Amino acid sequence: MRRRTVISIGAGAVLSACTRALPAPQPTVPQAAAAWTVQRVDATPIVAGQLFACIVTMPTSPTARYAGDPIWVEATAGATLVRGAVFWYQDYDAQTLAPQGEPHWRVHLNLPRAGTWEIRVQTSPPLQVTVADGATRRGFVRTAGGGFVYDDGTPFIPIGLNLGWSTSPGVQVLVDYRQWFDALAANGGNACRIWMASWSFGIEWRDTPLGDYSARLRQAWLLDRVLALAAERGIVVMLTLLNHGAFSTSTNPEWDDNPYNHRNGGPLANPAAFVTDPTAQQLFAQRVRYVAARCAASAALWCWEWWNEVNWTPIPEEALTPWFMQMNAVLAAADPYAHPITSSWSSAGDARRWEQQPLAIAQHHLYGGDDVVRSLNSTRIALKSLAGRQPLLLSEVGWSAGGANQVSAIEAVHLHNAVWAPVFMGFAGPGMYWWWDTWIAPTAQWGVFRGIARFVAQQNLTNYRPFRPTGFAGVALGLRNDREVLLWLRAGTYTATDAQRTYLDENGQSDWAYSVPMQSLEPLILAPLIDGVYAVTWFDTRAGEWGATASLTAVDGAGELAIPDFVNDCAVRLVRKEV
Repeated sequence: MRRRTVISIGAGAVLSACTRALPAPQPTVPQAAAAWTVQRVDATPIVAGQLFACIVTMPTSPTARYAGDPIWVEATAGATLVRGAVFWYQDYDAQTLAPQGEPHWRVHLNLPRAGTWEIRVQTSPPLQVTVADGATRRGFVRTAGGGFVYDDGTPFIPIGLNLGWSTSPGVQVLVDYRQWFDALAANGGNACRIWMASWSFGIEWRDTPLGDYSARLRQAWLLDRVLALAAERGIVVMLTLLNHGAFSTSTNPEWDDNPYNHRNGGPLANPAAFVTDPTAQQLFAQRVRYVAARCAASAALWCWEWWNEVNWTPIPEEALTPWFMQMNAVLAAADPYAHPITSSWSSAGDARRWEQQPLAIAQHHLYGGDDVVRSLNSTRIALKSLAGRQPLLLSEVGWSAGGANQVSAIEAVHLHNAVWAPVFMGFAGPGMYWWWDTWIAPTAQWGVFRGIARFVAQQNLTNYRPFRPTGFAGVALGLRNDREVLLWLRAGTYTATDAQRTYLDENGQSDWAYSVPMQSLEPLILAPLIDGVYAVTWFDTRAGEWGATASLTAVDGAGELAIPDFVNDCAVRLVRKEV
């Protein structure tokens, strides 16, 4: 359950009090050109693996801007073919958000390799472009073996947080995202989650007729810019297409303002019918095609998320399976780059859900002040059968669903545990925290990502198996394979719950901090362990620095690891030396 703040994204974006009825006639586009043509928007160099735009003109322009069959633009280089669907576009001034120039048809393309390409639409003469090689080109993110990889095979571990929306007005939205992305990237982050909600980047709401996004092209333009900012910094985005409140009458309810509501001229008497009503399905499929045409080519697009926490709507889970299958087919046809598809509930449930639903990524959301390790252990057990098949993400986590803890030091303990624990418990990456705009950014908590990013750099988590070492006077979580062992060791009482209790006991003040020294610890026996000599390197989880080194010899399947004194937690890597 989430709070939201309704904001204005600029002139013309404030929600109106009235809703136009469905269906609304699509406005006629301006006079078309005499022939099919495709031309570049500007002379900016085209780089392989990065989005670029072209303007498309047509001899007979469709009277509907958003409906109808897609019109495809094709780019070829030898036997390689890349396609993109045209979409209706309005440019905006980056300083004022005022419309700039005339609206027109565009296409977004992402060409995967350097060289000379020819671009055509229908019978147009070819547009020949030269594509430069991208220095860091890796392609899109794919699922593989319970984790993620780029197209070039480079492992991808998502390190980041939710950046769902900006509460700032107008172009300040872009300022916020630029600052957030800069801070995240500077600390090793590479992933985030953004909502297309009614108050942020949603293109269809009560101020638009259903199926006509003209009144919200500004929001679409802002999302284009946000994705571009992310791509420039090597950050990828899980793009959430539907938030639960839009179809809920009880949890963050927005159903009264939803244009699909029959009281607003829509086709639905109740929100549950959204996944079964043919008119609603057709209208949403149209929206999906439009969003895919604009966003699929972005190097920043990681994956599509159908719903945030769909269980807060009255839609029964059994009705979702055919809807997912239907909409997956729509998206597969509209997304030439085949990005992974996921959806979320407020908790992961059990493995049967993810085995039955046609979704590529499993997700879990977790709120509450309990120890993250203890909370995630039951989830790990329930989803154990997914190991090696579907990546599992802790895609939302926080101390409370009602807001960050008023004592920042307590929330910081929860954040640190949420970032480190999932990596060692079968998840495909660290937890993605929630309170980005009210706590993480204002209190500059970005450094929490630096440690985990450096610790897992160059690693492929799918090559390891989680295990729980025993005999440690605290929490010990590990990953291992035949050659390496990764361990995270934490004081047993380094939890937000214990921090809160201590804060109250000590009558903590504004500068209060929580720490748990771990001293004079007994060696940790690691078993089973392949016999041999291991290089041991300790890691400071906060500074993000490798530290002291040592050696461990495993004999008869076990080795004794001497543990140095530490405060709160530490990590260590053991690598077996080649004989």
